[in-house]
Amino acid sequence: MPSRPTRRSRPYGLLALPAILTLTTLSAPAAATPGVDRAAGPRAPRPNIVYVLADDFGWTSTSSPLTNQGNGSDFYETPALERIAREGVAFDNAYTSVNCTPTRAALLTGLYAPRAENNIYLVGDLNRGGDDTLLKGPAQGRPDGATALPPEAVTVGERLQGAGYTTGYLGKFHVTRTAEAITAQHGFDENIGGQASGDPGAYHAKDGQFGPKIGPALDAFAGDYTRAYVDENIRPWSEGTDPAALDALVGTDKHVSDALADATIDFVDRNKQAPFLAFLSTYGVHTPVGDAQGRKDLLAKYKAKTPGTSTSNPAYGALVEGVDQSVARVVRHLETTADPRNPGHPLADNTVVVFTADNGGVENFTDNGPLRGQKGELREGGIRVPLIAWSANPALVKGGRIDHTPVYAADHHATIASLAGAAPAARPVDGVSLDGLFAGDGAGLGRQAIFWHLPGYLIAGDRDQRPQSVIRSGRWKLVHSYEDRSWELYDLATDIGETRDLAGERPDQVQRLGRELIRWLDEVDAPLATLREGKEPLRFTVRGTTYADGRATVRTGETVVVRPGEEVPLVLRTPAAR
Repeated sequence: MPSRPTRRSRPYGLLALPAILTLTTLSAPAAATPGVDRAAGPRAPRPNIVYVLADDFGWTSTSSPLTNQGNGSDFYETPALERIAREGVAFDNAYTSVNCTPTRAALLTGLYAPRAENNIYLVGDLNRGGDDTLLKGPAQGRPDGATALPPEAVTVGERLQGAGYTTGYLGKFHVTRTAEAITAQHGFDENIGGQASGDPGAYHAKDGQFGPKIGPALDAFAGDYTRAYVDENIRPWSEGTDPAALDALVGTDKHVSDALADATIDFVDRNKQAPFLAFLSTYGVHTPVGDAQGRKDLLAKYKAKTPGTSTSNPAYGALVEGVDQSVARVVRHLETTADPRNPGHPLADNTVVVFTADNGGVENFTDNGPLRGQKGELREGGIRVPLIAWSANPALVKGGRIDHTPVYAADHHATIASLAGAAPAARPVDGVSLDGLFAGDGAGLGRQAIFWHLPGYLIAGDRDQRPQSVIRSGRWKLVHSYEDRSWELYDLATDIGETRDLAGERPDQVQRLGRELIRWLDEVDAPLATLREGKEPLRFTVRGTTYADGRATVRTGETVVVRPGEEVPLVLRTPAAR
């Protein structure tokens, strides 16, 4: 095959076909929140937005059954998430990328990974499988190898700044070279706690400071627990916790989840005179996970609990409920703080709260079942996550519903920009706004499918992710594996665990979805993995369509030869005539 030509620039528009949209209304409407008018009247302009992105928080890590088709945890407790899922809109087909950096890049830019302004597919590099894999993944990220957003990327923060919003980033950022770039290049007026690190290092402050992996601006909230703090900010949310364990917190080191809630509330109070975006990106529940990491009262609670039917890790449970308590505190503050832009109403009446996660759960700590796979894999357990939208104003979020529409992380960029009334992007994004689904207006998303492309390896521990491309359309999920040029087809409506490959039984669906996948790869000019140096050339005969070297090619039976250093193509063979 010829050496790869320079990739051509292409317009961003994706196929616009009717979406499959199914809504389920919960059996009973949510009860009114004390002190909040649930019929708050018409939507006020330019709502505030609080976006909560939890780290490694899997589809079944919440105790709510609404975001996971009845598969909530019976060990981990998330009462705040249960509440906003019940009162808001719970999405049970919400997707991300396989791990932290590609998801964060997609939701910040609104772009799929192969776009030039994104180009982030995996944490680290695309060759996390050793030096003897059949294929070799391409370079990703920036020219210096950093998996960071380029300065020219237009983030959702920049778009909201252009719409007159004050933007604050609180917590883990990861897709940056430096903490300074978050405010200098990526659209946030304030950065409290974010930098290039992918994990916190340690969850507790020491001597009033968090460790070097957490941005130093969060140290302003790192003071030891006081009696007043515990009574006001922890005790109200501590159902099932030993009161003596709460008392014992006084004088001990602050947990980063509590500090981020403090910082978010402080940011809201300082900026409520104008519309704001508070982007709360928690460090929980990423590793390290152990007895030293969770807040001591929560760790004691989970160690005393009877194990559930699924994975029951007390150290992980303490981190999960700590994140939940952060959500509870922020929501309570919105409900009890007067809105200076909307006299007579609390902030909650003109604020949209979104909760989601950056990838599926890690199986060492949580049970992703009935989903197959985990963080780092393109199986459902690696890419399906909770998603909840909530507001005290039904004109913003019409609550008491479950929405089954497949949605993707890049949609969050478009959603936040649409809610804010931001000007159209200079170059269209791949994401589609979900604000109509939040409001329950009955309109679909105007697309037929969502896509994933991972041209490399993540083979570590129990994970075995190899180069693949994936399309999800309606009930169907089609997976192409580049090493053996094979296809897998799953009917997620009847087989959410991806246990029965239907590719041999439904060649019609393989052809239909395979053509769409090729069309998308061709449109985004996706790079592929190459045959590793030292491997024997690959030879195969193709009657059908291939994609490689930035173009789709129809073949009528010729033999394709792939030599070391050349891209190994996607191959969609035409079924033999019967």
